[in-house]
Amino acid sequence: MTKNAEIRQHRLDRRQRRQAERDADREARQAGRSAKREQLLEAAIAVVRREGPGASMDEIAREAGITKPIIYRAFGDREGLTAAIADRFADELAATLAEQMTREDTTYREAVSLTIDAYLAFIERDPKIVRFLVSRDFGDPNNATPRLIQKICALVASSIHEELRTNKLDTGVAEPWAYAIVGAVHLAGDRWLENKTMTRSSLTEYLTALVWDGMNAFRGITAEEGVR
Repeated sequence: MTKNAEIRQHRLDRRQRRQAERDADREARQAGRSAKREQLLEAAIAVVRREGPGASMDEIAREAGITKPIIYRAFGDREGLTAAIADRFADELAATLAEQMTREDTTYREAVSLTIDAYLAFIERDPKIVRFLVSRDFGDPNNATPRLIQKICALVASSIHEELRTNKLDTGVAEPWAYAIVGAVHLAGDRWLENKTMTRSSLTEYLTALVWDGMNAFRGITAEEGVR
């Protein structure tokens, strides 16, 4: 290798080392920001679990041992923090519901029952989180449907759509049915938390009967009259 070639190779190696160092520094900063954001999110969840829908940004900042501007830098604004909490719980709940919906050892009615029970178990375990998410979103006129409800309804609609398609029925009802079912189960469950006049298993069975009978009635109507 000539002297000039050695110099060029040395310069190339130096540029590559510097780029690798910059990439490592950037990844470290991103990891630090992600860890800090996760820490703030955990603090926010702790406050909401304690205070419910009335949780304030001041209380969350005190819980995390920081000032409010740091929370705003991490999440953008209050709605950004609410969305992050909603995403966390919606993803966890969606995974649980999807597992119940897709079990191969159950009938569709049993899958409906397991899914309803899983949702009721969720709101029973974290009622203040659920009420915080729903009340915050309903309080915003620009966001009529809560983010948590949107995600769950999308999952339920997909399951109903597939069941209707398999049975050669009108799949156009999948989304409105999903919103009707999730809304009914959520409101019934929320009321049940305030006034537990029956066991969760009994409520699950009553709601399953309501949902399942309605779906079966639709099957009968379409079979006799045809889908319009």
